[in-house]
Amino acid sequence: MVSDGTVRTAASDEWKSSAEIKNELMRLKRQAIANLETSEGQFLAMSGSELAATLQEKRNDLAKTDSELKQQQGWLASVRPTAIIAREKLKLRRGTLSAEIALLETAKDREARRAALNQISFPRQSAVEVARLGCEHANEAVRTFNGSGYARRAVGNLMENRASKLTQTAKAECSSYKSKRAARETGMAAGKVAQAKLEAAEVALAQVRNDVAAKLNEYSPEVTKQTIRSILLQALLVLAAIVAMPFIIRTIFYYVLAPLAERRASIRIKVPGAGSAPIPPAENSRVSVLITLGKSEELLVRQDYLQSTAVGAKKDTRWLLDYRHIFSSVASGLIFLTRIRGEGENTTVSAVRDPFAELAEVNIPRGAACVLHPRALVAVAQPEGQPMRITSHWRLFSLNAWLTLQLRYLVFHGPCRLVIKGGRGIRLEQAERGRIFGQDQLVGFSADLAYSVTRTETFAPYFFGREQLFKDKVEQGSGILIIEEAPLSTHPKGGIRSGLEGAFDASLKAFGI
Repeated sequence: MVSDGTVRTAASDEWKSSAEIKNELMRLKRQAIANLETSEGQFLAMSGSELAATLQEKRNDLAKTDSELKQQQGWLASVRPTAIIAREKLKLRRGTLSAEIALLETAKDREARRAALNQISFPRQSAVEVARLGCEHANEAVRTFNGSGYARRAVGNLMENRASKLTQTAKAECSSYKSKRAARETGMAAGKVAQAKLEAAEVALAQVRNDVAAKLNEYSPEVTKQTIRSILLQALLVLAAIVAMPFIIRTIFYYVLAPLAERRASIRIKVPGAGSAPIPPAENSRVSVLITLGKSEELLVRQDYLQSTAVGAKKDTRWLLDYRHIFSSVASGLIFLTRIRGEGENTTVSAVRDPFAELAEVNIPRGAACVLHPRALVAVAQPEGQPMRITSHWRLFSLNAWLTLQLRYLVFHGPCRLVIKGGRGIRLEQAERGRIFGQDQLVGFSADLAYSVTRTETFAPYFFGREQLFKDKVEQGSGILIIEEAPLSTHPKGGIRSGLEGAFDASLKAFGI
């Protein structure tokens, strides 16, 4: 149970002012500085093992504090006084622990270097001098024996092996002298290094002692000036604006922007002589299309749509569909095409890797032209030595081009046969008295048709985000429309692509790809 006094205190803390919160935190800061000064004296009096144990304890406390700081504080934690005080306490404790750890690490390092210096031992100078004198006396004995008469040396060597013993004694004495001298020199050098390290550790400790107090003095609590009440009011206003703004914008777009856009001139791709021959109707789309090559005719087909070919057909590789449109060929995947030649040879073209795609064959006779997205093109049958001509037409100053996000149009000129793919199939329609359809559905159309946008038929579906504002419109004419049945069926999860992938698709559409 929580007493009434405790409940009232907690409730009153939630309504503390910014100044009261700051005063409380500054009091905690002064207390932390005093505690750090006390801990500093205790640390400097500890031994090496005590420093190691205390350092590990402080590190564990720091890890626990960091974990608590990473925990979410809940709703309105940045403006609730109790949450602000609790968070700043953790920050202050973290600063104190970091300072203590720095002190402990430098103190431990100093103790370790002091112990290393104390462990260094080497012979005294007097011991080295005694060994030197022993070496000299032994050498002098050898020289004296060698300088004596022959008879004396012969008797000494015969009776006592005198020369050998004197030589061995001299070697032992001199070896002892050299080893002691080397040990002393090595030890003195190591001692100088250890002493320098100890002095550096002392300097580092003094620097850390000065820095830790300065860091705590620099601590300034982060206290917001906003209250819970003002934040809640602002949040409600922002929420209302966020909820209402899309509907307000849609209403303005539907009744103001869309009617203005509809009055702008349509896009018409004027190609000289393009209307001299109509594009004949095509068969219904299907999973696979059989292409039979005529005399002096060749087939260019994407590798992943090539299902089967005749054994006697001639095959090679064409790097790009059109070398005058390198970027468009690469971006639309029309690279590394398989070229097949041979009169009467049959080739089956099928969407081998796409279970939703269907294909349709569209015949573009000589004198006819068709605006087409190259991304939908799978294969091209054309006369040998007469590559299909592709022309580029820009409409940078057309409002309809910007509204449809297509600034360039690629026109394919006959004679040729095009194999086109589409999600759930491709449908060819006559423009007749004009047609309206979704912006993602149109794959191509006859070059002599007027192309523009129109407002979606009903307001309510657009108002609630179920339909786009504009749809594509083709006015009355004698040409054909190439429409994809279900454009979204080939996208992941059947939805609209977004993020970088969607931005890339939009840029390709702008270039007519």
